[in-house]
Amino acid sequence: MSKMEALKEAVDSCVHTFSTQFQMELVLDGMPGFPDPENVLYGSTIALTNEEICYQYATAFDEHTAQHLTRTLFDMDEDEELSMEDMGDAMNEIPNVAAGVWKAKREKSADEQYQLGLPTFFKGNGWLTFFPRGINAIAQKLKGPDGICLQVILIWQYGENAGGTQQMSTSTETSTDVSVPAQVLQEAVKAVVDTCSIQMGIELDVDPNPSDPREAQVDFGSAIALTAPNGGWQLAVMAGKDSCAKLTRSMFEMEPDEDPEMADMADAVGEIANVAAGVLKSSRAKAGQAVQLGLPLFMEGGSCIEFFARGVQGMAQTIRGADDLEAHVVIIWQEG
Repeated sequence: MSKMEALKEAVDSCVHTFSTQFQMELVLDGMPGFPDPENVLYGSTIALTNEEICYQYATAFDEHTAQHLTRTLFDMDEDEELSMEDMGDAMNEIPNVAAGVWKAKREKSADEQYQLGLPTFFKGNGWLTFFPRGINAIAQKLKGPDGICLQVILIWQYGENAGGTQQMSTSTETSTDVSVPAQVLQEAVKAVVDTCSIQMGIELDVDPNPSDPREAQVDFGSAIALTAPNGGWQLAVMAGKDSCAKLTRSMFEMEPDEDPEMADMADAVGEIANVAAGVLKSSRAKAGQAVQLGLPLFMEGGSCIEFFARGVQGMAQTIRGADDLEAHVVIIWQEG
């Protein structure tokens, strides 16, 4: 089926979700087109993958809509102050429910079976502005009562599979005295370190202990889902602006004093996450967990790894290189 038909079902799923969750009727606002980043302040995406194609189902909101929906969802008073945690929970809940409805629709209409990833909160509009090369998106604006407006967005990739094509050694030292998340973090860190070494000749050292992702000082990054029938993972690679610029200059062989454009940084960090996720997919297969890869999406600011949906956990490890290069490898998973 065409992407327009897939978008129509995605929109219908969102309309159904708003009708049941918020008792709010939404209508189309204009024609489908490329996602419009103007006035977008918050959003959330969730991966739906199979062996042939991967989508990101996303919803994007302006500040008024995000605040209104958060208060409505949690039955809060109009003058009650909203925390970013509340906003993240609310924004993540919407595509989480709507994507489940869309998944069921695709099974009936197109005989497509999908694995669902974890909802990921995005602050700002960089994720709509700087898609990695080869990533496509289409959006439909919707509007409702009380000035409610949002976009339903489908993101997908044509051609080569996500995960890169670089062949790498993915052998890992398995251990029975570490938890599964800790083991996956070890595999993810090794994948990122190997990626930077092979792709860019950058040698990185790993801090000895994992850390809380919320403590990382980051400006930009990229995240990619690894979905599985029994629960998957989200891999993120994030860093401060200076370190992202250094990685970009190395990736694209820029001059040492060249100031990379934001689109270049999104491409570079996205490619690191993309290739590392392919390596992590291989090491997960060796550990007995088959996963499908989602699409790398640009992340802006620390909020993306500070406010997980309820029940979602995160763990990070810092990696360091020459000239004060510092980045953070983050894995996100859901308990139960």
